[in-house]
Amino acid sequence: MKRTGKRRVSLILSVLLITAFCFGSLPASAATYAQPSPTVNSEKLTVSKGSPFQAIFYFYHPTEYSNKDSITITVESSNDAISLKKKTFKYDKNSTEQNDEIDPDVDEDYEGNDASYSLTIPELYMKRIGDGAGTLKFTIYYNNDKSETYVAQKTIFDPTGTGSDTEDDGKLVVQSYQLDHTPVKEGEKFNLTFTLKNTGSVVCDNIMAVLDTSTADGISINGVTDTQYINTLDTGTTTTISYPMTCLSKMTTNNYTVSLILSADEIEKSVTSKVFIPVTGTKTDKDETTNASKPLIIIENYDYGGKAVMGGKEFNLAMNFKNTSTNTQIENLKITVSSVAGDDDKSVAGAFTPAKSSNTFYIPKVAPNSVFAEQIALIPKADATPNSYGVSIAFNYEAVLDGKREAIDATETIAIPLTQSDRFEANEADLQGPISLGDSGQLNINYVNKGKSKIFNLSVKLEGNFTTGESNTYIGNVDSGVGDTFQASLNPTEEGTMTGTATFSYEDANGEIKNLVKDFSCEVMPAMQPGEGIDSEPSVPANAGVSSPPVWMILAGIGGLAVVIAVLVILHKKRKAKKLKLLEQSDDYDDLPTEANHPAKEEKS
Repeated sequence: MKRTGKRRVSLILSVLLITAFCFGSLPASAATYAQPSPTVNSEKLTVSKGSPFQAIFYFYHPTEYSNKDSITITVESSNDAISLKKKTFKYDKNSTEQNDEIDPDVDEDYEGNDASYSLTIPELYMKRIGDGAGTLKFTIYYNNDKSETYVAQKTIFDPTGTGSDTEDDGKLVVQSYQLDHTPVKEGEKFNLTFTLKNTGSVVCDNIMAVLDTSTADGISINGVTDTQYINTLDTGTTTTISYPMTCLSKMTTNNYTVSLILSADEIEKSVTSKVFIPVTGTKTDKDETTNASKPLIIIENYDYGGKAVMGGKEFNLAMNFKNTSTNTQIENLKITVSSVAGDDDKSVAGAFTPAKSSNTFYIPKVAPNSVFAEQIALIPKADATPNSYGVSIAFNYEAVLDGKREAIDATETIAIPLTQSDRFEANEADLQGPISLGDSGQLNINYVNKGKSKIFNLSVKLEGNFTTGESNTYIGNVDSGVGDTFQASLNPTEEGTMTGTATFSYEDANGEIKNLVKDFSCEVMPAMQPGEGIDSEPSVPANAGVSSPPVWMILAGIGGLAVVIAVLVILHKKRKAKKLKLLEQSDDYDDLPTEANHPAKEEKS
C-alpha cells in the first residue's frame, strides 16, 4: 500500500473514533435533564442512644408517569448516628415474593402523574448509635434503570448527646391541687387546679394529663374534655392546669376521689395521683341514719431517702398521715404495712420485709383534720430484680357517726424503686511482649457485669505512648451476668517501655457515671533488620560457657602430647630406614650383568 493510502485510512479511523466519542456521551447528557428528585416526609421521633426504632417514610415524586413496575431504595446514615443492618429495599410488581417494606401506592385515589410510595424500616434494621442528628440519605431508581437515579434526605430525630436507658430520665409529679372553694355543696360548680412539677433530670415533652372521675360518683367535668396537653416542661419547673367541675343536685356527703394520670415522651410508665374532693350533700340511703361523712385517712406524703433503695440494705420508710374529716374523730386505728408481690419469681412474695420491728402500728385516737407521722425499717431482698415495687398500707379503724360506731377499712399503695449494687469488673490487661518497633501488639481485657442490674452506655478509652484505631470504643448496654473481651491493636511509637491505660466508663442503674481504669505496659525493642526474625538467635562464641581446666590437667596433657609426638617420630624414622634399605637392594639388582639375568640366544646353525 502506498503511503498516501495509509494516510487516508488513518484519517478515516480518526474521524470514526471522534464521532463515536461524541455520540456516545449523549445519553449521559440526557440523564442530567431528569425529573426533580422526590420529596420525603416522616414523623419526628425521640430515640435514646442505643435503642432500636422503626420509621415510615412517604415519598412524592413529580414525574411524567406514576406507574412504577419496580422501585429500588438504598439507605445510608449521613453522619453515622444510625446503624442500618439492611440498606437496600426493593419492590418488583412482577415478583412473586413481595414484602411489606415498600408500599408502591400510598394514595390510590390520586389521579395526577406524581408517583407516591412509602418505605417502612422496622426496628429490626435500625438502631441509634451516635449523638448526632438522625439523618438518612435515600438513593432511588425505578424499573431497574440505574442510569437515572434520584437522591433524597430526611432528618427523623434531633441531636441530643449521649442518651440513657435508665428509668429515672424524667419524673412528673402533682406538687399540689386546689379547689376554688371548699367544701363543695351538691349541685355546685367549682374549679379544680393542679400544680405539676418536673422533678427529673431531663426536659419532659408532649405531656398529656387525663382526669379520671370514674371513682367519684356524681362529680363530672363541666364543658371540656378530660385530656389536656403541655408542650414541654423544663427540669425543676412547674405549671398549672385547671378543670371546670360540677356536682349532681343530690349527693351524699363524702370525700370523693378523682385521679390525674400524667404521661410524657421521656416517661416510660404513666404516673397516677389521687386527689380528694369534699362534698356536702343531703342525699341519704335507706340503710343510712346519718348525713355525716365517714372520716377518711390518707398518706399525705412519704420518704424512703430520695434515691432507689439498695438490695440487701436496710432503709427507713417515713409516712405522714392525715384524718381528712373536719368533724369526726378516728378511733382504734391499726395500720398494717406489707409488701406487694412482684411479677418475677424472686419477688412473688414481695420485695420488702420489716427489719427489727413489727409491720403494724396502733393509734388510739386521731382528731379531725389532724396529722401524724410513723416510720418503719424495711430490708429489700438481696436478689430481687431491679424494678419499682409496691408497699401496701392498710387502715382499719372505727368512727362514731350519729351515735353509732362503725368499722371502716381502707388501703393505699405506694411505690419504691429498688436497685442492686454495681459489680462491673474487668480483669488485668493481657498484652504480650516484648514488641519490636514497627510491629503491633494485641491488647485483651476481659470484663463482666456481676451485678443484678443492667449497666448502660459502656465505652472504653485507651491512652498512652502508642497509636491505635480503637482509642474510643462504644460497647453499649451490658445485662446482668453478661461479659465479653475488649480487644485492641497497639502500635508503639518509640523504643523502651510502652505504657497505657484502658478506662471503662458506664452508667449504673441510678444514672451515675462510673469509671474503671486498667494499666498495662510492655517492652519495645528496636526495629528488626532485614533477615532477622523473631526466631533468630544471637551468635554465641565457641568457648562461651566453658570454664578453663586446672593447671595439672594442662601439664598432663602437654606431657602426654610430647610422648605421642616422640613415638610418632621414632616410628617415622624406622619406617624411613626400612624404605631406604629396600631402595638400595633394588639398585643392586639393577647392576647385575645381562647374562646372569637372561640366557644367551642360540646361534643359528
